[in-house]
Amino acid sequence: MFLLSDINTEALNAIIAIGLMVLSYIIGSIPFGLVVGKALAHKDIRQYGSGNVGSTNAIRVLGKKLGFFVFFLDVFKGMAIIILVKILHQNGIWNSPVEELWYGAFAIIGHTFSIFLGFKGGKAVATSLGVVLITSPLTAIACLIVFGIIVLATGYVSLGSTFAALTVVTVGWLLHFVGIEPLNFLEYFIGKTTVSLCVLFTCATILILLRHIKNYKRLLNGTENSFKKKK
Repeated sequence: MFLLSDINTEALNAIIAIGLMVLSYIIGSIPFGLVVGKALAHKDIRQYGSGNVGSTNAIRVLGKKLGFFVFFLDVFKGMAIIILVKILHQNGIWNSPVEELWYGAFAIIGHTFSIFLGFKGGKAVATSLGVVLITSPLTAIACLIVFGIIVLATGYVSLGSTFAALTVVTVGWLLHFVGIEPLNFLEYFIGKTTVSLCVLFTCATILILLRHIKNYKRLLNGTENSFKKKK
């Protein structure tokens, strides 16, 4: 009879890690914009605005309250399993054999290529922000500031998302070279980022830029949606 004890610790840890990555992908795949829109506003946001299931279109179609609710849910998707892994580690229950960033990476993939939407999805901006928030707070703060400045100045979320993503890469790599090894909660904000995390930031940024190609074309044509009222 096969017993769980027959599996060595390393193999069991690997199985648990793979299971959590799959779970992170599934959570990332949940199209909250679509779910919230249908459940609370009786709207399929794919039929309105840009047709995207992400939080930007949700805010535009469902209004600020429901739209920002979708935004926070999409952000949390990137953080959920990483938070769980941190709790398990801090309580001495289980130590992940891989870096926490991998669980975030699968959430980003899930949001972009959702199993519930025929492997289609959003642009992963909010979910990527969730991963950045939980892994490198200072980087997240910097990108939020840049995002806010660009959107307030231009009204274009696509531009704000682009410059925010580029900020993540820049600050992330900068912290890799000048950051410190975190010893307490405050130092965690300026903690040294690993090469793997910086590579994830870089890949996520490239993905975000590629997902915004249509937006860039509309910007050049002057047809891009803007949150600022045209005079």
